[in-house]
Amino acid sequence: MAKKVAEVIPEEQSIARKGIYEVGFHMVPTIAEENLGEEVTALKDLLAGNGANFISDEYPRLMELAYEMTRSIANKKQKFTTGYFGWIKFECTSLEAKTIKELLDKNEKLVRYLLIKTVRENTMSPKRTYTKQDNKKRTPSRIKEVSEVVESSEPVEEVNEEEIDKEIDALVV
Repeated sequence: MAKKVAEVIPEEQSIARKGIYEVGFHMVPTIAEENLGEEVTALKDLLAGNGANFISDEYPRLMELAYEMTRSIANKKQKFTTGYFGWIKFECTSLEAKTIKELLDKNEKLVRYLLIKTVRENTMSPKRTYTKQDNKKRTPSRIKEVSEVVESSEPVEEVNEEEIDKEIDALVV
């Protein structure tokens, strides 16, 4: 029976199922800021022309890279320490995704990119701000005790060393 199911779905159709993909990319920083919109539009046109249906995106912004990246552009090796980072989430078939990957490999406006299969839902977590109470939970116990003493508004009693010594002696004997 399993053999009949495989025969019903041709191999080409099983490979060409629609999926959700996301491409994160660094564009070369040599693009002038006023021309960045044109380059992003050209990238989106490349994706749309190959069957991509857009779900969401983030417009690229200039940022410092974590490490120096090299890319061969016009048969010349170039090094980059900054780049325009952006991402686009879209839906297409796996065959269209392979074609898109090949075209992205040839795009000399990209320093580097990452094409992944993902889910339609927004997977980004919102930025969380920590309250004073949250910070107390995350501090080591020694620091927590000190911070509680500092925050306390009760008057601090002076310690008499002689009285402490007498109490210790009484406990030991």
